[in-house]
Amino acid sequence: MTRILITGSADGFGLEAARQLVQRGHTVYLHARNQDRADHAQASCPGAAGVLTADLSNLEATRRLAEEANAIGTFDAVILNAGMLSGPFRKTPDTGIPAMVFVNVVAPYILACLLHRPKRLIIISSQLHRSASNTAVEDIFWRERGERTFQDFQAYCDSKFHVMLIANAFARLWQGTSSVVSVHPGWVATKLGGAGAPDRLEDGVETYVMLAEGEYDQGITGAYFEPKRKRGSALLATQDVALQEKAVRACEEVTGLKIPV
Repeated sequence: MTRILITGSADGFGLEAARQLVQRGHTVYLHARNQDRADHAQASCPGAAGVLTADLSNLEATRRLAEEANAIGTFDAVILNAGMLSGPFRKTPDTGIPAMVFVNVVAPYILACLLHRPKRLIIISSQLHRSASNTAVEDIFWRERGERTFQDFQAYCDSKFHVMLIANAFARLWQGTSSVVSVHPGWVATKLGGAGAPDRLEDGVETYVMLAEGEYDQGITGAYFEPKRKRGSALLATQDVALQEKAVRACEEVTGLKIPV
């Protein structure tokens, strides 16, 4: 059986995927933002091997999460599922980046750089990457534009485009050693998706489980998956190496980390 880490697994897709993977006999580690949510996650997923706690809007807390995960060992699969959809600018104290953008873009970059390299790295994006407006990858951390022009929905769409660029950069640089893929899990009635969402959580979880278990051609890297285990088609711009490098350089400047190759 495999050892799996799922960030953002106190509820929603992450928690349900963890439950199913535990039931299938895998060793699954959960992650929650704080201790209350960690306690809830552990109670909601009996049989999980443990829960790691870290606020992924904080740079040092995200680095510590990687250290604690590495102390456990190397994971067969890592699902970087944690994300934020809405909310105010909420400037992070250690970087000044809006919390949503940090959680959706910078935290996955930090964890992918610092965790022992897994066989399968699964980064959660969204079909809303197609609605990104900042496809030129300029000022992706809002240092120049600032809070006055911040709109949370558009920032979310942009962040999901930018994290796909980062995922595809890892896929390109790690080709032959790890399979790195992006996933649109569906728009479902989770706390993040809202009550009116039309899709079924089970369909997205089906894709999570397939990828975590490696039940696909692991020679595939840089791919984009959708619910019901389907291979999707992302915006062609996500394959643009120059744009990938711009997104990676922006993350390097904030974190001081380079993609290990």
